[in-house]
Amino acid sequence: MISFNEALDFVRSIPPLGEEKVKASNALLRVLSQPVISKTDAPSVTSSLKDGYALKSDDISTAAKDSPVPLAVKGTVTAGDDTEFEIHQGEAVRIMTGAPVPPGATAILPQELTTPSGQGVISALAPSQRGRNILERGTDLRAGHLILEKDTLVTPAISGLISASGNNWVWAYKRPIVSVLATGSELAEEGAGSLQGKIFPSNRATIVSWLQTFGIECRTALCGDDEKELEQLLLKLFDGSDAVITSGGVLDGDRDLVISIMERIGVKFLFKRCRIGPGKGVCMGVKGTKFIFNLPGGPPSNYLAFIFIALPGLLRLMGRGGLFPPMERATVLTDLKGRDDWTQLILAKSRMRGVCPLASPVKETSRLKRIALADCVIVIPEGISRIKRGQMAEIRRLCPCW
Repeated sequence: MISFNEALDFVRSIPPLGEEKVKASNALLRVLSQPVISKTDAPSVTSSLKDGYALKSDDISTAAKDSPVPLAVKGTVTAGDDTEFEIHQGEAVRIMTGAPVPPGATAILPQELTTPSGQGVISALAPSQRGRNILERGTDLRAGHLILEKDTLVTPAISGLISASGNNWVWAYKRPIVSVLATGSELAEEGAGSLQGKIFPSNRATIVSWLQTFGIECRTALCGDDEKELEQLLLKLFDGSDAVITSGGVLDGDRDLVISIMERIGVKFLFKRCRIGPGKGVCMGVKGTKFIFNLPGGPPSNYLAFIFIALPGLLRLMGRGGLFPPMERATVLTDLKGRDDWTQLILAKSRMRGVCPLASPVKETSRLKRIALADCVIVIPEGISRIKRGQMAEIRRLCPCW
């Protein structure tokens, strides 16, 4: 049995799967495996930031409400137009946001600072400095310039940046295909008409939902405590997956078959069990280039072993560098006990008091409700036997925004 930090060292050693070219519109939640270079200037022309009038700023340097300056309006230009106008002294062109600025114009005067003064004439009621409300070509992006570094996570906002750069395709790390296997003869598939003493595989449902949150493709399976059937199913899952997660069957009971079968089919274990509680039964191994995470079956143990070991490992496969979940410091609202030889993980709720996060254990008898209600985990490292109320502790946020 290894320490929590030793287990995390194995997780950190997992390399990305490889890279592939993907359509930029489908790259959300992917990690870039190559930098992105802009293919275009944005904007592609010098354009207006306001609805108003393109004019020469020197013409209206003395304009005010009580001394308006009249200008002859030559026409209108809208976004997407090729402007056919050229601005001379005493002239203006009606212009819309995003429209190209006509040659000769040095400023845009917003519409609300003008007033009509007869047919084809407006009066400027305020000055507008040179360059005011004008967006120069290439202000946002320049063709040939680096816009995104390798290893950048594609968020919704970054998707917009890529689109603006004219890149229809990007290179990203491959996403793993993950098989999630729930084991145990006590389990029944969701939708079964009658449980008859069985339970639904809630652990599997929770794991699949987390994986979907990160854009990871999942396949699911369920198997009872039949050694031959379980072995055949595991071999099949390895063939069609980059990683396999099993739930249950990792301890020392007569029907805990998973680990012995894994060894028989060629899995090399990196570690068996970890000094965390709940979750000590977690195991991690490899079969060729494929990873296996064996999780205990008890809901809290299963959940925390998945969150702290399996999920970070899968995120490493898709190129994400940090370890999930993200760490913060919070003030605890109750006395907490730890262990000298154990990392204690406590499902907790958090809230803010000003700028200071507060955290306290979820007080709920139901294991499943404790998991559902927790938005963070308080981590008490090995060697710390107690954290008193009001002291600071490490917490990990159970939030997919990472």
